[in-house]
Amino acid sequence: MRNLGPACEADLKAVDILVAQDVIDLGVEATFLQMLEGRRKIGRSAKCCNAACLYALYGAVHDIDWRELPEKKKAEFKKLSAELRASGRFR
Repeated sequence: MRNLGPACEADLKAVDILVAQDVIDLGVEATFLQMLEGRRKIGRSAKCCNAACLYALYGAVHDIDWRELPEKKKAEFKKLSAELRASGRFR
């Protein structure tokens, strides 16, 4: 999928998210949460809880470059990632 590199793909694969339709069905936010769990599952840190990953997932689903997301969507993703970091759930 566009915007997703090998590390991101490994995180998704760890939680059985294998094709674009899986991301579409789950939604970007739920996919991101599962991806963070996948990172833990394969022994990687989940501290990478940042908006850039959400941008990449959104761009992949909508077939746009992650840098071209609408500002409103970027703000939503920044807020979500900040809330997740503040929650302490992904350390």
